[in-house]
Amino acid sequence: MADIFQGIVMYQRAHKEKDLMVKILTREYGKRMFYIRHGKSKRYQYAADMQPLTMATYEGTINRTGLSFINDVKQSKLPRVFIEDVEKNAYMLYILGLIDAAYVDNQPIAHWFDEAKLAETKMVAGFDAQALANYFELHLLPDFGIQMQWQSCVICGNAEGPMDFSEHLQGVLCQKHWERDEHRMHVNPKAVYVLQQLARVDLTQLHSLTLNDATKEEMARVLDRIYQEQVGVQLRAKTFIQDLHQWDQRLAQRGQKNAPTD
Repeated sequence: MADIFQGIVMYQRAHKEKDLMVKILTREYGKRMFYIRHGKSKRYQYAADMQPLTMATYEGTINRTGLSFINDVKQSKLPRVFIEDVEKNAYMLYILGLIDAAYVDNQPIAHWFDEAKLAETKMVAGFDAQALANYFELHLLPDFGIQMQWQSCVICGNAEGPMDFSEHLQGVLCQKHWERDEHRMHVNPKAVYVLQQLARVDLTQLHSLTLNDATKEEMARVLDRIYQEQVGVQLRAKTFIQDLHQWDQRLAQRGQKNAPTD
């Protein structure tokens, strides 16, 4: 009897001359690797349904160990925004990459499937892509074995006033105790506040969030440090995002230099 399951395509890679290996985050069975025979052939009827970020209902064979197989696709959708917007595409791939890194294959993780599916929906609706990625970075930290104290000062428990982040002390510091870590990150307090809010809420509670570029850069600086130094995860999609932002900054600087002066 065939298995029917919901899935989000995480990535695909070529296998031999004409075949594909496709990793899909399924709601029912966790992350699974599927062998797609003749998947690279122009005649393969489900080629469009195997593209990264496609959400679909699949029918196939789920094996307890080894590779699984797909026989049919009931319905599928790849939102156009992920084809047209390279930044949103990269952020969504990064979110899926984080889930992939945090969990072993074949382990049911329905919660994270639902979160990823909701993230796609929110990104399509115009929600800030980086903020969504930051949400996942924050909420997946415990799954990587990293516990951070975001909501109150790690020294005294104070939750009021401007905060900074201490990587050494694993959390935020109130202004009264900034001297306890001479290497604190000197983060803009607004960025710390937004990170605190993202760490506190459920994704279903996030309806709108408007952030300026400076705040987003500070948020990324904190989370990039944590993931590089403590988690030890540096995904290809994140490197691409960082390169993309650097390129945008260079273009902006070049535009300023070439702008006419009075």
